[in-house]
Amino acid sequence: MKLNFRRGAAFASKYAKRYLETKNPEDFKNITVIRHAAIGDWVGTRPFLIELRRYFPNAKITLSVIRSYMYGMPEDLVDDIHIVDKEDPERKGKKTKLLYRIKKARELPPQDMIFDLTDSALSLTLVLFSKSKLKIGFPYRASRRFFYDMATLRSDFALETESILHMLSILGGKAEKPLNYGYKKLYPKINEKRIVYFAGASIKPKCWEEEKFAKLINQMTVTYPDHQHVILQGIKEDEQFLTIYNDCKENKNLMLQSPMPLEESMQFLANSSCVISNDTGIRNMALSVDTPTIGIFFFTAAYRYWPSDGRHDCVFNSEYNSPSVEDVYAGTVQLMNKLYVKEEA
Repeated sequence: MKLNFRRGAAFASKYAKRYLETKNPEDFKNITVIRHAAIGDWVGTRPFLIELRRYFPNAKITLSVIRSYMYGMPEDLVDDIHIVDKEDPERKGKKTKLLYRIKKARELPPQDMIFDLTDSALSLTLVLFSKSKLKIGFPYRASRRFFYDMATLRSDFALETESILHMLSILGGKAEKPLNYGYKKLYPKINEKRIVYFAGASIKPKCWEEEKFAKLINQMTVTYPDHQHVILQGIKEDEQFLTIYNDCKENKNLMLQSPMPLEESMQFLANSSCVISNDTGIRNMALSVDTPTIGIFFFTAAYRYWPSDGRHDCVFNSEYNSPSVEDVYAGTVQLMNKLYVKEEA
């Protein structure tokens, strides 16, 4: 395997270059992927795991996860799961000790290759103390590249899933375009003329104001009277969105949807025309089943979460202040017109 990239685009040690000189993808038998993530990031990891399997067809793939973040993990794409605790189960609020983390790293079987998709203190411990011949990462800080034999740049200006795939590109992998999330057969699409709104996020600072969501929904229900409009509730106590619903419930084409099991949620999103939400897992789930999305961004930069396939838009401004209702409404109408007006004609 020949490494082919310009200096500065990625990093590879002399050892990595020598090790790969006599290797072919078929030679790799054991590969570990470290990913400590919530459901939105799990969805974004699926194309990497699909391409990893395709490029290394003879490898057993182990996924290393945190016990408290296993919901929605892609068990269907790997052969084994390695579980580690970030917090000590016997000491609430306390992190696990270094000796425990080293022990968990050494529980991993000898690996031909390990990919760190997380870049945290815990994942670095697993990388350092695992028995792997080649260690690959894409760290946030340039200084951390020296923990790995190979490293690619983590960009804030490209879809994070594509940045992850660069870890295969450095080895000569060729990713499928558009991205393959492996859901097309599992969740076949039937457009039910439905627009979904989700007002939650992992943290409050990412949440667009509820009064703005209510104003947007009132406008959208009038503009699209032939669509069902759904406020999707979340599983957290503050994700009931009753204030939003009460401000909009006079609209006959509006309903409040209680939380559903993961599989039902995925099919529900797959059958929808558009999902309007904050930077959150629900939007990433919609992306993965090829449902158009409008992302509302002001806390984090949008580019890492914005696919360039023309079916998604992100609404934000240059100051990264909370977008206006008018801007989100205009962006949604523009996307809906682009995607559906021709189809209906």
